[in-house]
Amino acid sequence: MTRRKKSLFLNRKMSRRAALSTGAKIGLSAIIAAAIAGGVGYYAGQSAAPAREKTVTVTKTVAGTGVQTVTETKTITKVVTKTPVAEKIPITVIAFAQGFAWPELFGPDGTTETERLKEFEDAEGVDVRIEWGDEWAVREKVAADVSAKLGKYDIVLVGSDGAVQAYGYAGYLEPLDEYFEKYPQRYFDPEDVYESFLKANRIEGTLYALPYYSFGPGVIYREDIFDKYDVDRPKENWTVDDLEQALIKIGEGLKKDGITDVYPLTMRGAPGEEPTLDLAGFVYAYAGYPAWFEGGAIWPGEIRENQAKPIFDSDDFAAGFKAFTDWLRKYGPPGASTHTWVDMMNLYAQGKAVVLMPSAINGYAALSSTQDENVKKYTKFMLTPFGPGKKRINSYWTFSLGINKFSKHKEAAWRVLTFLTGKESMEAFAERTGWPNVTMRSVLYSYPLIKRYGIDQIELNEKSILENDPIYFPYIPELDLFMDQIGTKASEVVAGKKTADEALSELQKWAMDLMKERGYYG
Repeated sequence: MTRRKKSLFLNRKMSRRAALSTGAKIGLSAIIAAAIAGGVGYYAGQSAAPAREKTVTVTKTVAGTGVQTVTETKTITKVVTKTPVAEKIPITVIAFAQGFAWPELFGPDGTTETERLKEFEDAEGVDVRIEWGDEWAVREKVAADVSAKLGKYDIVLVGSDGAVQAYGYAGYLEPLDEYFEKYPQRYFDPEDVYESFLKANRIEGTLYALPYYSFGPGVIYREDIFDKYDVDRPKENWTVDDLEQALIKIGEGLKKDGITDVYPLTMRGAPGEEPTLDLAGFVYAYAGYPAWFEGGAIWPGEIRENQAKPIFDSDDFAAGFKAFTDWLRKYGPPGASTHTWVDMMNLYAQGKAVVLMPSAINGYAALSSTQDENVKKYTKFMLTPFGPGKKRINSYWTFSLGINKFSKHKEAAWRVLTFLTGKESMEAFAERTGWPNVTMRSVLYSYPLIKRYGIDQIELNEKSILENDPIYFPYIPELDLFMDQIGTKASEVVAGKKTADEALSELQKWAMDLMKERGYYG
């Protein structure tokens, strides 16, 4: 492997995805157990039905600000004919999040083939094999496999914040657009998927991966504490100034009441890639565009053609960077410079934070594990506020799967890929987790989610997906490296090790050196 590839894929610190893969060590087991327990009935129903196509329609009434009738329709397709085991095509998937991703197929331990998976394999003539690992192991194995063009793994897990860009530009992922017409399947309907989640996995228009669970930005907050301190509740058209005033007032109220272990805000500030996903959203809101390169360039060709230089020491980038780091230092908990998504989730779940943002999925994860009745009862979702650049604070990510360019069984891999990311998998995810972080409109507006949150909260979640652009940072092969550096510099500022200006000056020099080394500037 070349030095360029090694630095691109391996020069990373532990991220939120690494944390997912080692959940038992960091307190994720409670979420996984709760999510799986919540979906037991669904899985039992999946494995017990006879082999035929059946549509079950259930109409239920959800109480809200009026009478709201929600009709839930599920279609489960099963076939009678079975393919002899010897004729099945082996399809190998590599992923992390063992025990959390697809327990309805691979069991709660990630190693048990369920009846539903067997039915799918019989129907499609495939033998699905999954290999789990932590993020480091998965990344190294995939990089080694694709660079050697071996095709050992047919389906690889990628994310929309670095991996899909790196693998896509390197030619390691199979373009998927033509597959929808060339190889029709019944599992994944792109018309039902929110376009932004597909767009997040497109490189200059070409689709390289399909999203599993995904999220857009949002603010999770405690309405009871807002009310207690006479703070205006968040509104759809609020601004970053409105939010900061709310944080100040909440902090003053907590101090007056002598409450020293509850904080107005929780965000993630650990070194490495994690803060960048959210910090980049602050930059986007304050500048009004992805202010990483001159002219807001986001594509490699655009950067080369315009000779667009990095602008990390500019006012446009600095405004959002400083807002993020200042807020975390002023309104966040001690030690926030070491906090990952797990820490922000746990803090909110314990009732120790009033606002969690802008990666709202971590607030929904907190609701899965909290034992605090007030957190359960009074948690609400709101759209993120507008910044001076007339954009909302952003945060987008998709847990996505792509087909290895060197797979020897691409058509069969396509059928497996669409099944793993299709409607049935999304329904299972929504029912077991109770999170509204799904890719399909039909699932977002399904009975389990509307029953849990109410139609108003579901509509706000949809509005967040529709209003915000998933491409709010540059889509370049080096994105992984930038994510790591920006997050690390932000962490140093939050920790008080550097001033924001010092960190941005260092970041600017690093970025210029890297882009020159990569041949962007003639």
